[in-house]
Amino acid sequence: MDSNFYKNLGPIALDVIASRIGAEIKKPKNSNAKFPLILDINTIDNAKNGEMAFISSVKYEDMILTTSATACIVSPNLGNKHSFDDLWLLIHNNPYFAYTNSLDLLYKPLVERTDNIEKTAYIHPSAKIGANAYIGHYTVIEENAIIGENSIIGSNCFIGPAVKIGNRVRVDSNVTISYAILGDDIVVLPGARIGQDGFGFSTERGKHKKIFHIGRVIIEDDVEIGANTTIDRGALKDTVIKRGARLDNLVQIAHNVEVGAGSILVSQVGIAGSTIIGNYCAFGGQSGSAGHLSIADKVQIAGQSGVQHSIKEEGGVYFGTPALPIREWQKQNIAIKKLSKA
Repeated sequence: MDSNFYKNLGPIALDVIASRIGAEIKKPKNSNAKFPLILDINTIDNAKNGEMAFISSVKYEDMILTTSATACIVSPNLGNKHSFDDLWLLIHNNPYFAYTNSLDLLYKPLVERTDNIEKTAYIHPSAKIGANAYIGHYTVIEENAIIGENSIIGSNCFIGPAVKIGNRVRVDSNVTISYAILGDDIVVLPGARIGQDGFGFSTERGKHKKIFHIGRVIIEDDVEIGANTTIDRGALKDTVIKRGARLDNLVQIAHNVEVGAGSILVSQVGIAGSTIIGNYCAFGGQSGSAGHLSIADKVQIAGQSGVQHSIKEEGGVYFGTPALPIREWQKQNIAIKKLSKA
């Protein structure tokens, strides 16, 4: 941890951490009744005395035998398998999730923005700014916009007319938001563009006439929008990002798209217009979908795959272009290899 950027909140007693992250403590053989203090979190191979580590995959199991960490978050399988002279174990069904929560206990940004409007910001008299909100340098808040309580709008942002932003929303620098309604507990990383025109034209005698988009972007609670990601507003109906979705950096969401609750779109994913993605779907990096398709819940699209037809069956992993069920793709690939050798 670089103290120029982050503040360490430690030391924190191990039993306090365990209680907060919902982990069971397994004491070392040589322990006394006193719980150790944890000063920092580190990787399993670099952790030192006074630090806590975690193991989320069995392929790192050997490292737990040589680590210098004071404590380690492990799965029940590893916790029941191992017992150490000096190493404390925190047993959790999801070690990576427990590690994520422990970070919130031990660290926070060195500089926190709250309850301030910078002098260089422009806020229209009709705009409403909630209690404890922060508005950064050279940010523009247009007429009738609403910024919720405890929200942060970074520097050089543009919040368009009538845009509504909920409570505890973090909008980082150089973001533009227009024709949009955002819920609570949303994170928008730097450079994102939300609510601009979609790519829609009608053509007559060689001339492309731009379609005036009259929809909005609706982003429900607990969504993260990655850096330089773009979300176009709807042409007639709304573009919707549902609760709990996660969009990585450089993702393109076209007009009228619906991204289901809890779905994850990794970097450089592109979703063409009017496609509906179900709940808890996952798109790997550089994958995408053609327009006007429907994708069922819990479908996984492998990286660099292209969906060209609707997927109606829930679940399953799809690969290739056009994307096929992965077993079908594997059979075709084997057949092609055999043909190439014939």
